[in-house]
Amino acid sequence: MKKKLASLILLPIVLFSTIASCGKNNSSGSSSTPYFHEDNIPDDNYRNYYEIFVYSYCDSNGDKIGDLNGITSKLEYIRDLGYTGIWLTPIFTSSSLHKYNASSYYEIDASFGTLEDFDKLILKAHALGIKVILDLAINHSSKNASYFQKAVEAHKKKINFSSLNDEEKKYQDFYVFYDTEDQAKQSRKTYYKVPNCNFYYEANFDSDMPEFNFDNENVWQEFDNIMTFWQQKGVDGFRLDAVKYYYLNETNKNVTALSRIKQIALRNDPKAYIVGECWDSNSTIASYYQSEVDSYFYFGASQGNGFIRSSMGLDGADKGSYVRNLKTMIEYSNGHIPAPFLDNHDMSRLGVSDLAYCKFQYGLLSMLNGNTFTYYGDEIGMGGTVSNNDANARTHMDWSKSDEGETNNPYNGTGIYNFDPVEDQLKDPTSLINYYKRATNVRNQFPSIARGEIGTTYEASKRDRQVMIEKKYKDETIEIVFNFSKTNTTDYQTDKELVCYLQATDDIIKKDNTYTLPGYGIAIFK
Repeated sequence: MKKKLASLILLPIVLFSTIASCGKNNSSGSSSTPYFHEDNIPDDNYRNYYEIFVYSYCDSNGDKIGDLNGITSKLEYIRDLGYTGIWLTPIFTSSSLHKYNASSYYEIDASFGTLEDFDKLILKAHALGIKVILDLAINHSSKNASYFQKAVEAHKKKINFSSLNDEEKKYQDFYVFYDTEDQAKQSRKTYYKVPNCNFYYEANFDSDMPEFNFDNENVWQEFDNIMTFWQQKGVDGFRLDAVKYYYLNETNKNVTALSRIKQIALRNDPKAYIVGECWDSNSTIASYYQSEVDSYFYFGASQGNGFIRSSMGLDGADKGSYVRNLKTMIEYSNGHIPAPFLDNHDMSRLGVSDLAYCKFQYGLLSMLNGNTFTYYGDEIGMGGTVSNNDANARTHMDWSKSDEGETNNPYNGTGIYNFDPVEDQLKDPTSLINYYKRATNVRNQFPSIARGEIGTTYEASKRDRQVMIEKKYKDETIEIVFNFSKTNTTDYQTDKELVCYLQATDDIIKKDNTYTLPGYGIAIFK
């Protein structure tokens, strides 16, 4: 699919020979050139994903709770930023704010909207070229789920040696039950006593999240029904929550289960995309790719101690870690699609008050292979520290100085808003949101960024913070040059054409075949 797009971004450029910020060269001589780019997106499962915590994103009806219609109203905004996929955190009926404990997998939570609202969202997203994946937490449900209530009654009859009808036989072992506390203790899992009963259930996250029994074929039939229901409604795939808890710390069994989930998805849609959350070491994540699930989140890139942040430390003194970890990430994905990200709803946001720093850390993410995942609000520099309160990372999206579309924060949630809201930043060509827009759309313009084989790499001397990475995909070869120093410039000589420059501080300067990159500059040559 190729489509020419012209954004409203104006990027000031000071060059001895004038070049556009990205895309086709513009030789008008103007000091301010429109940002033109050409989408060149292959028909595959590589996409730029945008994570939406539904409760906090956009309210359409004035109740201060984010909803599906609010998201639908922002789809043009999301696509204009360059995102070609959205991940919705759970939308199923649930008693909690986060919805990771579903009481019904076939209904939209009333606070978020209706199935008809969802149909409209899917229709518009697909019209804009945006894929939609749903968060599927099937390691556990809510205690309020009819499954659990039926299972408790059936299991009670089972251990009392009462006769069971066909439906009761179906549900008697739908969850992981322990008939005695000794059995529960020996399991070394977290367990709770079933209220008003003399048996126990496994619940590794919370007492309201009983664990499904993955050894029960009736459970698998229900998983199949759930996935089929949503895929028939147009969902393009799923984000699988906490996959190492299917069988807690039993990797081989989890890999088998995940392979089965992938096969269900492919049966319903040969192009279905699955990304799993396995919050563990790189080597453990690598073993999970045996399941043939498309992607697993690459935690090694995320948070304050991830390789993106560490490569920026000491003014880029450890710039080489970026290249090393990029290669490791690709190697560990074993021919699949890595899924790097900076932060998400479960961890502290990486937004800080240093604008150039925020720009460059996203620039580094956007130049990685695989499917990048960006958390809503990162594009405007939202912050929020998670210690014992996840709500701090789930606060309202700051749309404008008015409260139109604004949601309430989750209970006790305190966000940090380092920069202006969306409305104001969009008007400022040097803003963080416009940097995100350029960096994300560049991935749509050059398929080799996400898909390319790593060719030559170059790291300058310790004093010079320059790194070059060559990527090759089909007939496209590009060189990506980074200046990891915020304060010092670096020179790069090449006879190739400069096709894109991501500006975090100052302008790039060209003289003959030498390009001088200022602090935190990223240039792409072809």
